[in-house]
Amino acid sequence: MANTETQSILVVGGGISGLTAAIEAAEAGYDSYIVEKNPYLGGRVAQLHNYFPKLCPPLCGLEINFRRIRQNPKVRFFTMAEVEKIAGEEGNFDVTIKLNPRYVNENCTGCGKCAEVCSAEIENPFNYGMDKMKAAFLPHNMAYPMRYVLDPSLVKGDEAQKVKESCPYDAIDLDMEPKSMELKVGSIVWATGWKPYDANNLDTYGFGHYADVVTNVMMERMATWSGPTQGKITRPSDGKEAKRVVFVQCSGSRDRLHLPFCSFVCCLASLKQAIEGIIGNK
Repeated sequence: MANTETQSILVVGGGISGLTAAIEAAEAGYDSYIVEKNPYLGGRVAQLHNYFPKLCPPLCGLEINFRRIRQNPKVRFFTMAEVEKIAGEEGNFDVTIKLNPRYVNENCTGCGKCAEVCSAEIENPFNYGMDKMKAAFLPHNMAYPMRYVLDPSLVKGDEAQKVKESCPYDAIDLDMEPKSMELKVGSIVWATGWKPYDANNLDTYGFGHYADVVTNVMMERMATWSGPTQGKITRPSDGKEAKRVVFVQCSGSRDRLHLPFCSFVCCLASLKQAIEGIIGNK
């Protein structure tokens, strides 16, 4: 008889690939655990405006997967978490998971009272640092779980107590500490996704020196209604509408000085953004 404890599956990464793997395994009857370092599930897909080729918002597809998670008790997920240690062997792994403090517990209803009284601001990582957000924040409009987060700088600052007292649901816990938990699983799926290439390495194109040079992922955030420019493609230097846009392809890829391979997605992403620009200007 199989050991049911080691028939479970750990999925590292809560983006669209990780969600798909965990949900499909759970619906096949296996206990599945998702470990995600961000405070929300959805990964890079959640940051997109529209995705190719349908040109429809990715949050529609993500919401379907979130509903499947809510309806399936065999899926458990941990956000703001990371794998610390893996020991054992195939079919019988012992995994140590580090849970980083959110400083907001399950009582949170997403009311936003904490953000209202908070004056401290931090760079917005969801918008790739193009704007600021409150240090008491909801990661994005459709975040799952729909729960606020306190930045560590706020917790250590003078406003922490005021923010705590603003919560009518006693959801803020300033004493949260990092903690570890142990899991025993039979297999591990590594779905940690990708990250944009650091355009600061490309001095030739002036990123970081000229405000109006942005990356493809930054433009994607500008194009969406919840982005830093509320869906308008504007010049960061003066906020005026961009009349012409030049896409520079293969930047940093297929280059022995940077990345020797092709990303396979940049051309499609740029074509998509060009099409959206044409549609948006009609």
